[in-house]
Amino acid sequence: MSAGVAPMTTFLPTIAKQLGYSTIVVGTIYSILPILSLIMKPIVGAIVDQFRVKKLIFLTFILLSGLIAFSLMFVPELPFNTTVEFNCHDVTYLNVCPENNVPLSKCSIKRVKENVGDQFGCELKCDNSIHFRNEMCSNWGFNDYCLFSNTSSVKTIDYYEPKNSQIIRTKSNKKYFNDDHVYLFVLIEMMHSVNVHNCFYFRIKSASFFFNDSEIVNHTPVCNTSLRSQCQVQCSSEVIMDLITPQKFKGSVLELNQFWIFFLLISLFWVGQAVIYSLGDSICFDLLGNKPNLYGKQRCWGAIGWGIFSIFAGWLLDIFSSSDVNKNYLPIYFLCLLVLLCNFFVASKLGVTETKISTNIFKDFGKLLTEIKVLGFLSWAIVVGICTGMIWQYLFWYIEDVASMNECNTQHWIKTLQGLISGVQCFGGEVPFFFWSGWIMKRLGHLNCMSLVLGVFAFRFFAYSILTNPIWVLVIELTNGITFGLAYAVLMSYASILALPGSESTMIGLVGGVFEGIGVSLGSLIGGCLYDKYGGAQTFRLFAYGSALMCAIHLLCQKVLKSNKKLSFPSFISGSTEYASPNEAIHMLIDN
Repeated sequence: MSAGVAPMTTFLPTIAKQLGYSTIVVGTIYSILPILSLIMKPIVGAIVDQFRVKKLIFLTFILLSGLIAFSLMFVPELPFNTTVEFNCHDVTYLNVCPENNVPLSKCSIKRVKENVGDQFGCELKCDNSIHFRNEMCSNWGFNDYCLFSNTSSVKTIDYYEPKNSQIIRTKSNKKYFNDDHVYLFVLIEMMHSVNVHNCFYFRIKSASFFFNDSEIVNHTPVCNTSLRSQCQVQCSSEVIMDLITPQKFKGSVLELNQFWIFFLLISLFWVGQAVIYSLGDSICFDLLGNKPNLYGKQRCWGAIGWGIFSIFAGWLLDIFSSSDVNKNYLPIYFLCLLVLLCNFFVASKLGVTETKISTNIFKDFGKLLTEIKVLGFLSWAIVVGICTGMIWQYLFWYIEDVASMNECNTQHWIKTLQGLISGVQCFGGEVPFFFWSGWIMKRLGHLNCMSLVLGVFAFRFFAYSILTNPIWVLVIELTNGITFGLAYAVLMSYASILALPGSESTMIGLVGGVFEGIGVSLGSLIGGCLYDKYGGAQTFRLFAYGSALMCAIHLLCQKVLKSNKKLSFPSFISGSTEYASPNEAIHMLIDN
């Protein structure tokens, strides 16, 4: 299962980034998706507990997730405003300056300078004016334009593409000029480009019209008086288009059909994979019987699948991508569909034994929510979810930002690096800690494991904040074994222990829903807003301080509760480090 959803889940935030969504929009989306999990997991868990259809629901969501992941390839990107300034005087330039004076990255500047010997063509759609018409007629040599330059209503003339045109575009029925716009084809030589402060100025060698059966007119545009016009541009050079195209859409995405299509599909995919994991965990605990401490060893195989296919997916993306900035995500859509279809076939052969039946699931479930031990456990799950949400949604985003500002050579294989990061998270962190999680929890106890998780989160976030070379993330990700491997094992195993007979799926669904629906949701929203305002490094620094504070509070509460004997809290809260078997835990719950 993990192998099937890993490629999509891993790269979905960077897919959203490439489509033009800002960190605030992505954070808002990812704050809603876990809420859907919070709603759906307990509902699906209660349905399978009540009607004993666990395997049927499990297989259905595996199939749906594969089809939805494949459908994401058809989502269109947001409409970008690729507008530059056309500046004509003694010489003519296209002025390219980032919006809101956002600094150009070192890598963008380097890529332009590496192509200094090239020349490329651009199609321009410029705002028309009387001044523009007069300059084209009198100075540029476009005599056909003079026939209409003094008329109040300019007719339109169809243009035809030349056989040797360097412009990369499809055929169209556009006109080459009218009252509102002028359509030009310009040739630019990179050797005359100039980089001043935060802008690039690309000198136009020649401008051309191609229309009717007239000869092609090439002219070096020179204006008697300064002429400036805003032009929409489409160039044959990917390097230049990467420079011109804004990184995020500036308007309201709520008015765009592209956004709602994207949001609907990722919502369905997120709910599907959430239900798959929830039911998969429940089936796993059914098969383990009275040995839930072995869950980590079973879960480590999921981490292995996740790691292998994340590395493979990242490598495929770089292999199939020609641009260092805009990657071709087509391979992962096919990969997700193929692997999930294989999962469907394998899971259909799985024997699922459903023997425990609760006569009143919702009554038993209500009793659990009145226990302090359960409420304390859920509170910790929320805090861990907040920290996890920040990493899940913005780590790869941050790595791309670090690479673009500092390590340009890394951008060419950034997806492979991101895949390797997921591999280290799994093989270097999650697998060993999943495997040894039962032994660790027996030795340290759940409360001490919780404190350890928060402390390591603080270290991990601080390490991100001082990062200058994205390769070092491979070392930092070894901590993922504690912050996710051990944390998730504690989360799921104790949820199974606390659940009364017959309500295991409901309890696991609740805990997973709270972890994602509240914790990951808040982490995504808070992280997105902070990232947009302060940038990646400062945001991770703030999360480091917050995690350290929560760790200190957790340790202090343990000390206070242990020293005050009058506070007769259950063993889960009072600091007991004993690991109880399911039967013992149930008796403890009833006795309390």
